[in-house]
Amino acid sequence: MSDEKLESINNSDESNDDDSMEISDNTEEEQVKTEPKQKKLFWLISTGSNSSDLILLNFFQYFAANIVTLGILGYLTAIRNLLKALFQETFGRFSDRRGRKVLLIIGFFLSFIATVLLAFSYKSQVMLIIVITIHAFAFSISFPVWNATIGDVTEIKGRTTFIGKLTAIGQGVGVALMLILTGLFYILKNSYGIELDWRVEYGIVFAVSAFCLLLSAIGVLFLEETRQPELIQQPPRLLTAFRNKPFRNFIIANSFYGIAMAVLWPIYPVIQVTVLGMEIYQLTLVSAIYAICFAFSGFFGGRIADRIGRKPVLIVTRFLLFTVSLLYIPAVIFNAWGYVILTNVVSGLCNGAFFIVMNAYALDCSSEDTKGSYSGLAQVSWGIATSVGALVAGFIAQAIVNNAQASGLTESEATRYMIIVTTIAIGILRILASIGYFFVKESLPAEKFE
Repeated sequence: MSDEKLESINNSDESNDDDSMEISDNTEEEQVKTEPKQKKLFWLISTGSNSSDLILLNFFQYFAANIVTLGILGYLTAIRNLLKALFQETFGRFSDRRGRKVLLIIGFFLSFIATVLLAFSYKSQVMLIIVITIHAFAFSISFPVWNATIGDVTEIKGRTTFIGKLTAIGQGVGVALMLILTGLFYILKNSYGIELDWRVEYGIVFAVSAFCLLLSAIGVLFLEETRQPELIQQPPRLLTAFRNKPFRNFIIANSFYGIAMAVLWPIYPVIQVTVLGMEIYQLTLVSAIYAICFAFSGFFGGRIADRIGRKPVLIVTRFLLFTVSLLYIPAVIFNAWGYVILTNVVSGLCNGAFFIVMNAYALDCSSEDTKGSYSGLAQVSWGIATSVGALVAGFIAQAIVNNAQASGLTESEATRYMIIVTTIAIGILRILASIGYFFVKESLPAEKFE
């Protein structure tokens, strides 16, 4: 690369401490800059990956709740989130320097192996922790690199729309698979009197998830490299990237909300499995409803974010999420799992659009040479924040239960008391945390608005 281009890149990096975004001036109108054949591979890879992520997202917590205590569940959730995010900046930055394809192959195949092993991890808590560690590490490879790969072939205008479409299709396939599994388990039990052991049921679920990951891994084998190593200069390190003020403000606001969001994660499996006693077909049904709402919101939320900007979507979706924790209260009081459906509707609608915009925002703030780095940094900060929230919540919840039992309540009464107290506190915390997004700078340039 010429000295003139090197100087241009260095000057661009030095200007990151102002309020400007590192936005390409490319005015090309096409939404996806790749051949039709390669575009089909994007659909295949994204469908397999999103379907698998959806299944694991909805079933891992329930699976673990059958094996570990509340405190350990919070610890396990925290470790899983932390490891999923901890190395994302490193691998994202490495992909900016050396290319995407090899890392994607490694990440997806490792995820496939870990998901297969997950079906057998009920035998011991140690095995469960080891398998989750491998899976989280694999995710930290594949996620930022895949997000950067999408960034390589999209323009700022139309980016959230394309990401939303990819996610929606993957979620749709995942929903279909979960509904098929639900129907299978329900028919076997109610029509043929065959009630499968919970270990077998989860084993089938994880096998389907692993198959989806295998499809993604195979798809990557045929995907052309989107980032040629010889064209790449050294991307900014962690501190340099944080000199980008809009990106830094976004990371701060997002991290605070990540804590507020994650404190519910160790608690809702206890509500659904321990308190309400929901069976796997019921869990699958509410998970499918969540996924449908997530896909719907992601598809249209991406379009909306390309029309009115990222910031309004961030504010609205984060503020409304406080209602999710509060909706669990009547479910516990009336012992009615139907309220869980409402929590999944609201959660799906809010999270679908949010995660599309969250990923796009990091790409918007980056330059052509730093997409992997910025995407990884956004996920690292989010992962650390959610790990802290889940870890603290798990042990606080366990402490509340222990104190309530010491005061004379039964274990069931103490658990319900803990749920009511914590869900109210979480609702308030989420409202306060959502205020931070008002201080985030809009990343969609004014001339890109429709």
